[in-house]
Amino acid sequence: MAMISTGDGDDLLDFSNRLETEDQEMSMDRAPDLDNLQDGEIIERYRFDRNGIDFLVALLGQSIQPKALRNKALSTKQKVLITLRYLATGPIQLNDADIHGVSQPTVSRVLSQVIAALSSPELIRRYIRLPRRIEECRRNAEHIRGIARFPSVIGAIDGTHINIVAPHVQEEIYVNRKGQHSVNVQVVFDGSYNIMDVVCRWPGSVHDSRILRESGLFHLFENGHMPQGFHLLGDSGYPAKW
Repeated sequence: MAMISTGDGDDLLDFSNRLETEDQEMSMDRAPDLDNLQDGEIIERYRFDRNGIDFLVALLGQSIQPKALRNKALSTKQKVLITLRYLATGPIQLNDADIHGVSQPTVSRVLSQVIAALSSPELIRRYIRLPRRIEECRRNAEHIRGIARFPSVIGAIDGTHINIVAPHVQEEIYVNRKGQHSVNVQVVFDGSYNIMDVVCRWPGSVHDSRILRESGLFHLFENGHMPQGFHLLGDSGYPAKW
């Protein structure tokens, strides 16, 4: 690996700012204008509608907004759009860069910044949480009963495989039953598709039942820390316990 030196820390910062400024000036002319897209076209490209995008912009504004505008820094909305387009359409950063009028290194930096902000403990605690009070459980159960007529169910549980690039270490344990490299992610969601719990640390070869058995969720139910009489709904890969 070669390293290019541009001098001291201030010189390196100026060099980085110049590169980003070039990208930002391009983006002023070439960034997609959502006003020219129909609602369905926006969802197709970004997997969020206008309101969803505006919500993310407001939510992340303080954490990813530029510290200064003297270099025509990318706005929070531009960063959100770059990230959503990449997550929605595939793993080629250069395509995302061309669409939004920036360079591939800028896309990489933006992805790291936005995903880190979305993964902050504060946001996780605010939006991903199990109902722990009996009143919350009753509301969830009534909602799901109204949808599918299942009694006393507060959420559904399932595993989903997120494909990854084959790792260099223990590559074989990430191969799932379809022969692809993945991470097996356990998700629990309510009747409104709100995520209530997520476990995303197991390789693709691990069975759903083992992920549940070794999760904090399992111990909450097993040790009586959840209100009694309520259940999670899963497929045949899960034991009939609660």
